[in-house]
Amino acid sequence: MIRDTLNRTYPFNVFSTALYQPRAVAILLLCFAFSCLLFSLTAPLMTWVLMLGGCAIVVRIAGLSALHSLPTTRTVNLLAVLAVFTLTWFGFSIGLLDSMINLLTVACALKVILVEKKRDFHLLICACLFLIGCGFISSLSVFAWFGYTGILALLLFSTAIYHGAGVPTKKSITFVGVLILQASPIALLLFLLLPQLPPLWQMPTSKSTQTGLSDTVTPGDIASLATSSSLAFSATFESAAQVPDTTSRYWRAMTLEHFDGKTWSISAKRKQAEQQLAYMGRPTPLSTMASKDTSYATAYELIVEPTSQTWLFALSPSAPDNRANSINVNSRFDFNLRANTPIASKKAFYLRYFPNEKITNGMGNFEAQLNLQMSKNGNEKTRAWGKRLAAQYTSPRDIANAIMREFQQGGFRYTLSPNAMPTDPIDRFLFEARAGFCAHYAGAMVYALRAANVPARMVTGYQGGSTLSDRVLQIRQYDAHAWVEVLIDNDWVRYDPTSAVAPSRLTLGLEEALEELGESRQSSVLERFGNAKFFTTLQNWFQQLDYSWSKWVLGFDNAAQTSMLEDLLGALSPQKMRVVFLSAIGLIALILALYFLPKRQKQTQTSSHRALLKAIKHIESKTKTVRGNKSLSAFRKDVSPQLNSEALVAFNQICEQFERENYASQSSDNSIKAKIKHDLRKLKKAVQ
Repeated sequence: MIRDTLNRTYPFNVFSTALYQPRAVAILLLCFAFSCLLFSLTAPLMTWVLMLGGCAIVVRIAGLSALHSLPTTRTVNLLAVLAVFTLTWFGFSIGLLDSMINLLTVACALKVILVEKKRDFHLLICACLFLIGCGFISSLSVFAWFGYTGILALLLFSTAIYHGAGVPTKKSITFVGVLILQASPIALLLFLLLPQLPPLWQMPTSKSTQTGLSDTVTPGDIASLATSSSLAFSATFESAAQVPDTTSRYWRAMTLEHFDGKTWSISAKRKQAEQQLAYMGRPTPLSTMASKDTSYATAYELIVEPTSQTWLFALSPSAPDNRANSINVNSRFDFNLRANTPIASKKAFYLRYFPNEKITNGMGNFEAQLNLQMSKNGNEKTRAWGKRLAAQYTSPRDIANAIMREFQQGGFRYTLSPNAMPTDPIDRFLFEARAGFCAHYAGAMVYALRAANVPARMVTGYQGGSTLSDRVLQIRQYDAHAWVEVLIDNDWVRYDPTSAVAPSRLTLGLEEALEELGESRQSSVLERFGNAKFFTTLQNWFQQLDYSWSKWVLGFDNAAQTSMLEDLLGALSPQKMRVVFLSAIGLIALILALYFLPKRQKQTQTSSHRALLKAIKHIESKTKTVRGNKSLSAFRKDVSPQLNSEALVAFNQICEQFERENYASQSSDNSIKAKIKHDLRKLKKAVQ
């Protein structure tokens, strides 16, 4: 029985014994840091890569107990070859950046299994540092910053334990903490003073990595976003009075004018026309509007989450303020905005909103004809209805109002889970199902208007937004929306058919509107758990923290840096900038010198000892007799014949005082110290 008990407890005993070995503890901490990195990179990592990383950690930890032998190098090399072939196969679908992250993670996982030598440990540490950098590419929130800083501290701590086997753990933790604190002022200085450069290159990504709205819309696409509470962007206004009311918060992104019978998309003809007009130098309506008197315009700031796309979301109509933007933003003839480069990380953009301006027809007859095109196949009932409306009403406005009345009075219902409509989706929606989401209503209205010979188009973006503070709005993915623009008197007039079916969607938001209709979003368990009052308060606090971080840290771009330097130095010039940067480099060099230059050790010698050393050095230089390894008494005997009586008396008194202080533990007061100095001066004078 005792033997059985010992056999059962033996693995734990062996493992606990391994924990007392510094290198085993260092490897264990390294495995924990790597597992944290795996957890933080779940978005770009493929499932099998996550599983491989988890298995590698388990195998490595099991190997610490010495009960299980680690896989051989041949086995690990075979896994590496298989992993490379698999990554090559999937790499074309996940994009270059995600492929590189997956490859680096696989390399770390395989190295975790084989880490034995100091070189292996150092390579793994460096690879984990690169993974931290990859994590910052995908997320720059305050929580990611704190998390990756903690992982970095863990890596440094494991390195300290690995190389300091005999150093107490408390001392290692103190050393790592001091190291991070010492690096903080240098990092802050570099952040504030070094030029805020844009990305040197743009890493291509796959379409699967894109988040939020797409440039093609089928009726169910926007409804699928309703399940996501991820932040799309934040809008900050200069004052609470400038924040638009809930019914005016239409954040425009794209105009979809081509319909193939199932999917709405951006027209290829419009893209060609936009390119030709840009080549001819014709200004867009937005640029013309912005060049006029803008005193009535409302300035606001957008902090946009990464989308890997170029389109922006803006109140309609809004013009970019490129004097403050770190990335140049272009306006289009359809009143949409496009950044010069894809938004691969969280970015701040500055815009001006013109609430009293209309969205005009920027391309004349071309734009009108473009938004009359429709397929002649399918949806016959809707085309017939459109013809009846055209015969019954004479103006486009009356036709649009008639369709809105039909949505309001025709028994239509707002829902996130409509029935599938694979064939003739417009007909089946209008005349059979009569239940759908915003994309269903917007698409059906545009199709009916075109059937009635009225130019119309679908616009996608976001509508609404929750209040973070009195002048800050946060727009989330479930605020995605689609509406209609109708060409009336050469102006594009907004119609929102969703407001006719579910007016609370505009005034109260999606969640309140669904609650009125007896539905709810398919939120996650964590979201439902977070409805409690305590967690709601905590969530609001975290949102405020993340917003402040995004605004003041991530929003510190080249324009913000220039403004800060102008406030400190006045008008900037190349000479001033050179002085600033050279001063920054000099200050950093001074800080590093204070950290790393050898410190002068504190004097521990007594006054008599210092006097004795000076006396011996002076005697050696005058008599050419070197003490070397001789004792003090032997040296006194050698130099006595070479000294006169006065010098010999002074030297003997210095030696006697040294022996009393160092061997008899006799302390010296000020009078004794003064006498020693007197004897030393007397000796120097007599020897000369």
